[in-house]
Amino acid sequence: MDHIKAFFSSHEEWLVERILAYAKRQGYAEYMGELREVWRISIARFSDALSEAGNTFREADLKFTPDEMFIDDPISVFVINEFRLQRERGLSLSTLLGLLKYYRKTYLDCILELAEKTDKEQYCPLVDHFFDRLEIALCVDWTRSSDPDRLAELQARNRAMSDEKNKFLALFESLTTPVFLLDYDFNIEIMNLSAAEFLGLADEQGELYHIQRKPSGKPVEKRPLRDIVPWLAEALNQSCSIESGQEDCRFDVSAPTALGSRHFNVSISNMSEISDTFVGYAVTLDEITFRVEMEKQLASERNRATHYLDIVGSIVVVLDASGLITLINRTGCLTLGYDEHELIGQNWIDLIIPNELGDEVCDYLSQIVSSQVEVDDEHVNYVTTKDGTHRLISWKNRLLTNAEGIPTGVLSAGMDVTEQREAEAALAEKELWLRNTFVALGEAVLILTPDRRILDVNPAAEVMFQMTNEEFDSLPVEALHIDSDHYHEFGKRSQAAFAVGETAVFEFFLRRKDGEVFPTEHSVSLILGDDGEPLGIVSVIRDISDRKKAEQELKQSEEKFRRIFETIREGYIVTDLDGIILMVNPATCLQLGYKESDLVGVDMERLYSNTTERTSFKSIIISKGSVRGFQLTALCKDGSTIIVEANAHLVLNESGIPVAMEGTFRDITERIEADKIFREREKLYRAFFENNHAIMLLVDPKTGDIVDANPAASMFYGYSCDKMRTMLISDITAQTEEEIYREMVSAKQEKRVYFILRHKLASGETRDVEVYSGPILVQGNQLLYSVIHDVTERIRLEREMKQLATIDTLTGANNRHQFFSLAVQEFNRAKRYGHPLVVLMLDIDYFKSINDTHGHQAGDVVLRALSAMAQVSLREMDVFGRIGGEEFAAALPETDLEAGLQAADRLRDELAKLKVQTKEADVSFTVSIGVTLVRAEDQNIEETIHRADEALYKAKKMGRNRVEKG
Repeated sequence: MDHIKAFFSSHEEWLVERILAYAKRQGYAEYMGELREVWRISIARFSDALSEAGNTFREADLKFTPDEMFIDDPISVFVINEFRLQRERGLSLSTLLGLLKYYRKTYLDCILELAEKTDKEQYCPLVDHFFDRLEIALCVDWTRSSDPDRLAELQARNRAMSDEKNKFLALFESLTTPVFLLDYDFNIEIMNLSAAEFLGLADEQGELYHIQRKPSGKPVEKRPLRDIVPWLAEALNQSCSIESGQEDCRFDVSAPTALGSRHFNVSISNMSEISDTFVGYAVTLDEITFRVEMEKQLASERNRATHYLDIVGSIVVVLDASGLITLINRTGCLTLGYDEHELIGQNWIDLIIPNELGDEVCDYLSQIVSSQVEVDDEHVNYVTTKDGTHRLISWKNRLLTNAEGIPTGVLSAGMDVTEQREAEAALAEKELWLRNTFVALGEAVLILTPDRRILDVNPAAEVMFQMTNEEFDSLPVEALHIDSDHYHEFGKRSQAAFAVGETAVFEFFLRRKDGEVFPTEHSVSLILGDDGEPLGIVSVIRDISDRKKAEQELKQSEEKFRRIFETIREGYIVTDLDGIILMVNPATCLQLGYKESDLVGVDMERLYSNTTERTSFKSIIISKGSVRGFQLTALCKDGSTIIVEANAHLVLNESGIPVAMEGTFRDITERIEADKIFREREKLYRAFFENNHAIMLLVDPKTGDIVDANPAASMFYGYSCDKMRTMLISDITAQTEEEIYREMVSAKQEKRVYFILRHKLASGETRDVEVYSGPILVQGNQLLYSVIHDVTERIRLEREMKQLATIDTLTGANNRHQFFSLAVQEFNRAKRYGHPLVVLMLDIDYFKSINDTHGHQAGDVVLRALSAMAQVSLREMDVFGRIGGEEFAAALPETDLEAGLQAADRLRDELAKLKVQTKEADVSFTVSIGVTLVRAEDQNIEETIHRADEALYKAKKMGRNRVEKG
């Protein structure tokens, strides 16, 4: 009956709980004990016997006959063997039969409460029959045994129990740890020899035990623990409160003894569930005096070491083999901005090291633990403080090992070199700046030793003296002077200035390599050391040949101005504020027919034909400060008149106060007549404009209106001339104002007289045009006259030529020169604005084998396929180019390191899935990619690309077809 066995096995815990409950309630636990494991074993045996009975007896066999012996079937054998042990322990037949009644009730309860209905009808008769046979078999076996037999069994059992007791007593007495057995009132039931020796009560094993048992059989009076060991009783009352069912309690205590103050670890255990024959507590004393003293000494040493570590100026940190912080000194906490408890137990890499350096530092620490690097080598890396700032630390590391030499961690001592490195960088930058300034200065600079030999010169000096730097090296500066007398005079002037602590500034003549003597302006300074001793001389030399020449030319210019003043054809007049003439030039006298003496001191009113014009002219000058192009009618000496165009302005003194008026005029009588002729000629222009085959437009520059368009323009743009005269120039322009402005600036820089623009036709087509424009006066209006040529085909050819110069002809990617040109622009932009920039380096894995296996044409197809896929996978703003052979590079603006790694891995995956069709076969390939982020310390794009290249090498070394960061 396997199913009945499975049923009782699955409810074993339930059966144990129920039989133990009956045993406690009915008093059987007093004889059998309360240990669950004992009852569990008993239930398991009953369940096995019950299952075997189910297999032995069929339903028809569940009956009893007069001749049955009840001693040889499995049930009888089970109960005889099971309860014979209990009989040996002294239990009576009535006790055992009563216990069987509660076993029967336990199993029937389980069936009635937990079994299915159909199983109940089958299980209950079997259980009743099983226990009926057990009771009969028990009684039969009991009656067959005589009193002497049972007595002999009890004596044998007692001897076995005595032997067992003596074994446990010997073990109890042999314990080196003092042990007290107490009742629940803390009275001493018994103690072992170690406890007795501790109290000075006994000297031999078992002595105290037997003294406590009097011959009369009466129990010895219990002694309170507080009378024998008062300090222990007090400690137990204060430190532990163990009740029935609770766990053990342990604590440390200090106590006075005959040997002085000692330290103990006290353990008190509840013994009520072990045996009902003894209930109470077991108390053990472990002396820990040596351990406590060692801990105090260790704590003292640790405090001393911690004090030493805290006063040193270096960061000291100890990491275990997994990178967890086990110790850090006060300097480390202050530098990192954390309290000690915030750091101990934390992972150094995760908490302190910047993300982009995590792998690098982790690898370095691993190499220290595995003894792959020299620990004396200095290692420098950034750390992140609690407030998020980065500090640069220089580390010295030591490998920590245990007694067996096994690595247990790393001891690191670090110095914060952030400010030092910043100062060094600033100094280097300053030195670089000074050197660049020295090199870039337009003035010649000579650095001289104290004995006046040339130590260094800048390029301007090489140009000035027509000598190389090598020729200057250690040359006496006297060689640059005209002769010895000039050189001594030079030294005399310099020393005179040095003597009073000033810089010597004076003009002097020097000689070039070809012997040419030229004037110079000198600024000579003495270089002093910290001790005040001269270190050298700085001589700054300016070639003033041009200035001397200019001074001469200015003198000649003044004479020339005087000649111009006297010879210009325009009249020139200066008057005071009242209009009295102060000065006139000869042209004034010539045009008006006067002598100079006739005009100086005379009122200007004499020269006006119309006084109203004079009043208007003068009021404009006074109100606006100047007037240009004002037409007047002037009265000549002979009474005739001429029409003049005058320009005039106020003359101000140094304080900005008007003191006079001056102006020029010219006779435009003939021009007025010429204007009439011009209008006639305008008719001729119209005929030229209309019939010219070149595209021509007239545009009002102020409004952008197309004022006129010739038939050639109408034919080109696809609009009628009348329609174009209603349009704006912006209607045919295919560019933004910003693009047009950039083209105008470009034309000016390139000194071109034409612009390259894009115009759109009525059909929607755009054409590249070359526009020649210039101002033209038409009917008194200033217009813009433009001649336009269609250069679409020429521009297309130029673009193709430019593309050939910048694009790799095989792959269509940027060639090496163009990639570096664009990458430098992105690098400078990223550094200027502090934006992220990621650089990738790609290389085809085993590319040589592709060429060797499939041929170089197949290799070319693979290179083109890689380039095409990369340009699809990357963004339009990303810069991609072929660096050489099978190596490519990419610059990803506005991309942080994490996004760059994702983009690189996406490209790697897409290329790995790509199958390239060649004439021979379909070719698959993989790439290795190195990725890095532009860092603040990078000086140029080459440094960043070099780091990406190192990461690419790492990817190759670690198995290819992977992405590594650098």
